[in-house]
Amino acid sequence: MQHFLDQASHNQDFHNSIVGNFSDRFYDWKITVLFYIAIHILKALAAKRGIDIGSTHHEIEKNVNPDRDFAKMKIKRSAWNNYSALYHYSRTARYEGLTDNATFESIMQIDHSYCLEHLEEFKKYISSQGITLN
Repeated sequence: MQHFLDQASHNQDFHNSIVGNFSDRFYDWKITVLFYIAIHILKALAAKRGIDIGSTHHEIEKNVNPDRDFAKMKIKRSAWNNYSALYHYSRTARYEGLTDNATFESIMQIDHSYCLEHLEEFKKYISSQGITLN
């Protein structure tokens, strides 16, 4: 479990670094790293419970989505919505860039602010499940 929390902390430090050093750029990477923080704290919860939720995005979705009948570790609907939103924002940031960089950065800046909110709510859920986050 601890190695997942260590990786989440490492990712948080990286996010803080890019925010501090590039306040108005690289929102695609800022969004992506926020999603990876969520993955690692979710994996920490699974490890604490002794459940293997998988390693691919598909396996994780299959094993934590509260709509899946045979999910190994269903999470609360609101937590799922936050996690899922982070996943979708990160996919958009990574794969759906516009050719106009100024427009792309402007859109990603707004999306980044939403991702910060989603991650904060997801962290609250994970903490409520007995995981201590930095």
